[in-house]
Amino acid sequence: MPHPIHTSNPRLFNRLWRSLGGRIVPVRRTGEVFYIHERFCRPVRANARRLDVPAKLLSRLNELLRAS
Repeated sequence: MPHPIHTSNPRLFNRLWRSLGGRIVPVRRTGEVFYIHERFCRPVRANARRLDVPAKLLSRLNELLRAS
């Protein structure tokens, strides 16, 4: 079982999210993005201008890592 990810680097998080099959879709004219993955029924909406990674996204990423 992999160790949980605790990163505050959004670029690293985005790379990991995409490598696990997720998509990142920008929301027009709001500065936000949807983090979409087929394993979850609802996407997570987050501010793309943040300099850290929200806890909800980290928990989803770690859940994907546990499942794979």
